Amino acid sequence: MTEITSKLLIAIALASPLWSGCGTHLLDNKTAEGTIEYELTFPDQDPDDIMAGMLPERTLLTFSKDRQSTELSAGMGIFRTTLVTDDEAQFIDYHMSLMSKRLVAHLLPRDLTLFNKSSGNATILFTQDTDTIAGYPCRRALALFDNIDEPEIELWYTDRIDLKNPNWFGPFAEVPGVLLRYEMVQYGLRMRLNAVAITAGEVDPVKFKVKEDFTKVGPEVLHQELAEVLSTFSM
Repeated sequence: MTEITSKLLIAIALASPLWSGCGTHLLDNKTAEGTIEYELTFPDQDPDDIMAGMLPERTLLTFSKDRQSTELSAGMGIFRTTLVTDDEAQFIDYHMSLMSKRLVAHLLPRDLTLFNKSSGNATILFTQDTDTIAGYPCRRALALFDNIDEPEIELWYTDRIDLKNPNWFGPFAEVPGVLLRYEMVQYGLRMRLNAVAITAGEVDPVKFKVKEDFTKVGPEVLHQELAEVLSTFSM
């Protein structure tokens, strides 16, 4: 191989796009453990409504070795949820606390239809659009729902976080990366999430354990409790 040919091959390699389809560039370094802080907004809510001040402004996702823990607090800390997700074994330990009430349900894939009824089934359309969110390169997809009254949702996702199947439990399971900007609807309440900070670092395994002071209940019981609480925010 001549020196000119070698230089040409190196130039082509360096000019290759960061993303190739939905795959990952071999030279990319992935973040294996850390946290993602999301800003929360509620596009359908009247900012002057008395309940608007009770809605959460931030949520925190902690990740490590195909496990996720998502924490959310509303009502000035009175209402809290923590979802501990095992992406490999495919189960969720869904914690809910409301004042002195503390419940946790162990959810398997067959149980998730209870919690994903709001928007119906989604068709995911992938695009070539790219952006940078919280310092991470992202690609855009669109979610189109079979419910004609449900607007399409933009999904911005990154492959630079080392979770193999991070969206298996929701309507965006086909998206091959961690969502950093997206919307979701639960119990009539539309939430828009936008990642504002991603911090890499070692995570305490305790984050992914079931909380000992929570009472174990069935999925249907937790669904009913969540519906009662969250419906007050979407009225």
